Amino acid sequence: DATGVAKCPQEGTVAGFKAFSGKTQNPQIDRLPLEGIVGWDTTTNGNLAQMLQEPTLMGAYEGAGITVLAKGVNTHGAKSGYYGSGAEAAFPTGSTVLTKEDCTSGKNDSNPYPSNFQCNPSSIDGLAITDSSQGGGGIFVHAWAHNLQIANDRIYNNIGTLAGGINVGQGESPDGYFAGTPTDSDPGSCESSEITNTQLPYCFDMHLNVHNNDVTLNTSIGDELFSGTPAGAGGVSFCTGADYYKFNYNWVCGNESTGDGGGVSHLGFIYHGTMSHNTVLFNLSTNPTIATNGGGIIIEGAAPDGFTAAGLECGSVVDIDCPPGLPDGTGPGLRINANLIMGNSAESGSGGGLRFQSVTGPEVSVFPKNPGRWYTVSVTNNIIANNVAGWDGGGVSLQDALAVNLVNNTIVANDTTASSGVLFNTLGAPLASAPGATNQAFTATTSAPQPAGLVSMQNSGNLTATFAGRGITCPAAHPNCTKISTPYLTNNLFWQNRTYYIGVGSLDAQYQQNIVMIYNSSFTSTGAPQIGTPTVNQLATGSCPSGSTYWDLGVRGDSGPGNHASGYTLDANYSVLTNASENNGSHNLVGTNPAVVGQYCNGARTPPEAGQNAGWQVPPGIADAQVPNPIFNLTPNATVDEGNNWVNISWGPLALINPATGATLGDYSLTPASPAINFIPTLSPGGLVAPARDYFGNPRPDLANGRAIDVGAVEYRRGVQAPMVP
Repeated sequence: DATGVAKCPQEGTVAGFKAFSGKTQNPQIDRLPLEGIVGWDTTTNGNLAQMLQEPTLMGAYEGAGITVLAKGVNTHGAKSGYYGSGAEAAFPTGSTVLTKEDCTSGKNDSNPYPSNFQCNPSSIDGLAITDSSQGGGGIFVHAWAHNLQIANDRIYNNIGTLAGGINVGQGESPDGYFAGTPTDSDPGSCESSEITNTQLPYCFDMHLNVHNNDVTLNTSIGDELFSGTPAGAGGVSFCTGADYYKFNYNWVCGNESTGDGGGVSHLGFIYHGTMSHNTVLFNLSTNPTIATNGGGIIIEGAAPDGFTAAGLECGSVVDIDCPPGLPDGTGPGLRINANLIMGNSAESGSGGGLRFQSVTGPEVSVFPKNPGRWYTVSVTNNIIANNVAGWDGGGVSLQDALAVNLVNNTIVANDTTASSGVLFNTLGAPLASAPGATNQAFTATTSAPQPAGLVSMQNSGNLTATFAGRGITCPAAHPNCTKISTPYLTNNLFWQNRTYYIGVGSLDAQYQQNIVMIYNSSFTSTGAPQIGTPTVNQLATGSCPSGSTYWDLGVRGDSGPGNHASGYTLDANYSVLTNASENNGSHNLVGTNPAVVGQYCNGARTPPEAGQNAGWQVPPGIADAQVPNPIFNLTPNATVDEGNNWVNISWGPLALINPATGATLGDYSLTPASPAINFIPTLSPGGLVAPARDYFGNPRPDLANGRAIDVGAVEYRRGVQAPMVP
């Protein structure tokens, strides 16, 4: 006031903010539907309640470097019940989501909802965010932050419970909103459909634009979000309701998760997301207890919550994350285009570079004869190289993903080590988020070799149970869809994806312990596994020693390249393949080197030029150095948290530049002599589905080089080629 003494304003006197003035409750920050904040009953509302220490909006997620809160619900003047009358904390009956039309009151064009982001688009731009460690990570976008831009930021060295770097939304959500269903909880969706039982978008955080950020060295430590894995992505997580997000031109490097998704996670039901032109490098997913998947990027459905259009998921129990249950899937229209996914690792699971998991939800059983309504993912122009998986699918892995299309991708030099604890019959294996299969162990003292380039697997029991009596019509491009995830594969460059396995070596005098060994896989002429040879040390950084065995395509349960013990076969068309035994499709270039500019191989963590041990390094397999220790023999441990016998492989190079020569490591463009150039006729099936532009954004085909189309992510252009690494 005039005397200089600060005084708090009376309720309702601050312009625009009428939170508790009059008789109507109108807070300027809204929770998510059914997100309890006061009097939360921890027995009914899911896993976050287990960590709720105080009645706050954030619960476990307080403490982010930047926390974004907003208003998104119009209660239409309800005078009571805003916080709910029970444990579920429902919005008042008749509540709807705010729209742009709610930005003015009609009286002098004033804005009654100044925290409505549709009225006031906002940006987090040009900041450095680091050292957040209280659960929220670097940036936590709670809900209703429509049109938010996150751009040009450096987000590094943060720790979160769901994502370490950037987290959009939360891992739990209300039951799905379905067109023509009168029982949807308020406020409902912001969209509608004339097709009954179409699942509608949640509209929690729409049209976020996340671009040109440096997201590095962040960690997700988990909050018991799932029954199978305890965390989201180490780098960036987009959760249920982040509809129409754009994630473009970001650098995601060196992040770690104790659950699924080392680098980036699309987690839950989201309409029409886009991941494009990102560089996803050297991220890690690891857990000693259970299999965790998706070292670079994971696309996965969220844990189920109560009802879907198909009915109860959890028996007589409603609204807890309980198996068996079917997730809602990942939503329609996801595009993954022109990303560099290199050097990532799913150390204890599947999908070192890219993992698809529970992409398909109840829409198949709701629309059994209309595959056009199923959730598809378009995967184009990506370079997926030098990734490692401890189980299978060093490059790409698919489970419960019935309509994924991979066109014009380069999938080269990925490795599987068969070092996941699941392959040692670990006690935690039944809790893994991916089901096991046959062909897990070769002998009593060795794991079994696994597919290295791309792997698919049998559908989970939760998914197939929804098919009963439905008469499913599989798309022509995705045969056997009721049994396995069969991706549509065309115009892809598969080359020298290496398969290894773990064995027990001799007793070492220094360690007084059997040494864990990594072996080159070996197969008979029929594709059956046989004893291989130890891997050979590299003579130079990134060199490719002799003795390696290649396995580009397979289904979990296959015993070797071309040996379809699983009972199913994957077909690649108009593609490059390493082995003739895997040529089950049509018009393929088999066994011919595609002649890329610069391929490298994984191996030594330290440069061989330094004179050190220059190969894959595997520690003795015991968690401590005290003696006496039990002799290592791949027998499952009695303690569940040591399910992988502490077989943690150290490998490299984790760099983009050769430290000895200064040359770029991994340039997967084509050289002028490549047989992949102009291999695909423009009017062939492969030519007709080829993307109009390539990894660099150049037109396809390059008319100056002919009218045919090249195999892989990069269309060769006459003249000077741009370097592949951004």
